[in-house]
Amino acid sequence: MKNKFSLLFLILTASVIQFIFSGCAHKLSSEVSTLPGDVKIIQIPLFINDSGEVGAETAFTNSLKTEALRSKFVQLKNEVRDVEAILQGRIRSIEVIAEESIIEAKNTKYLPKETVLATRYRVVASVGLSLTKKGSTEVLWSGDFQQTTNYLAPQITLPVVNTANALYNQSIKRQTLDKLSKEMMQAAFDRMIERF
Repeated sequence: MKNKFSLLFLILTASVIQFIFSGCAHKLSSEVSTLPGDVKIIQIPLFINDSGEVGAETAFTNSLKTEALRSKFVQLKNEVRDVEAILQGRIRSIEVIAEESIIEAKNTKYLPKETVLATRYRVVASVGLSLTKKGSTEVLWSGDFQQTTNYLAPQITLPVVNTANALYNQSIKRQTLDKLSKEMMQAAFDRMIERF
């Protein structure tokens, strides 16, 4: 008798699971095979960089191109004559701000008295994108994006093991911008294909 109930419970559980996964809502997103304006072939020129952050335009351009290629339904071309539309990006601003969290030197053996150091930096990026039909000023889609992320400041320890230098700070800032560009361009491309 106990085996019959176990078997019945197992069959009922399997049926419910099968019903849930085979229902109408099994797809989480709609399948889109074109960009706005039924565009399939685009050019993504180098972003215009209005910020003071040299080289950020390359990271954002490459991240957007990666998203377009990953979509499998968009073709990228280098020549304007071969495309249906141009997807132009503009970095409006990139701000690197020292966070309010600070440490003060208590031990003056290695640091000057009352030294104040930032422990973290905040990076705020603002980017605009527009998909424009080739040969006209018709904007098929446009969007503005802003995102914030943090990175740790260089840490000062013993004079022998000292990571507080300009190269470390520049390197970690560049890595943070690369990561930020990937996240922002993924969100931007998703928003564009969903016609948001």
